Amino acid sequence: MLWYKSWRETRTTVLLGMAAMAMACVAICYYQQTMRDHADHPMTYAHYIWKSVYSSIGRDLFLILAVILGSGGLLQEKANGTSGFTLTLPVSRRGIVFSRALMGYCGVIAIAAVPVLVLPLASYWQGQMYPMEQTLRFALLWIGVGTVFYGFTFLLAHHIEGDYISVLVAIPSLMIYGVLLNLPWLARFRMLDIFDLINGDEMPFFDEARHVLTGPMPWFALVAIVLTSLAFVEIASRSVQRREF
Repeated sequence: MLWYKSWRETRTTVLLGMAAMAMACVAICYYQQTMRDHADHPMTYAHYIWKSVYSSIGRDLFLILAVILGSGGLLQEKANGTSGFTLTLPVSRRGIVFSRALMGYCGVIAIAAVPVLVLPLASYWQGQMYPMEQTLRFALLWIGVGTVFYGFTFLLAHHIEGDYISVLVAIPSLMIYGVLLNLPWLARFRMLDIFDLINGDEMPFFDEARHVLTGPMPWFALVAIVLTSLAFVEIASRSVQRREF
């Protein structure tokens, strides 16, 4: 019952998000020749896909969807007058929070996986080739960074009442984080820059000349990011257990 409820609460965002991501990837591939012809400098197909999907349109869409997915929770149900039903279910508040969080993480993974299949197929349709190996590697980066965007918004959603208020707080907060990364003492720690980590830009595992991921993946950074996201969920859970509804 609880898992089904969590799925119903997230399915619209996940399914629409997957459809939007698929359409964006198809459109990017379909217009690839026109866009490359009008580029300021000669651009390989791999460069075009990286710039369009992994460094702008696709990436931004994915991160926005991850933030939106994290915006639900018991406080939003309280504002809508439905939290009473959820709290009567035979499960702890901790279980309620973690079931919702896990379903949200599954949504993040599902949306990040869309380009894995769509890009190679859409590229083939246009007479081009984009390796699935690259899409899988980028998907890992998206999932890792996406979880912390989701987890941070999830944390805010369990401290701030009101529909989508957590989204309005999360987006500028993450933008401020991006600005702070320009501070000299932080700029030295490249793996802290999740905005570059997600697409490999200027990272040691990214080939700037060919615009493809090479070398070992940043497993330590990805694991640290996922653990940070889980810590956000744990803090949210403890907050809910102390709160009066």
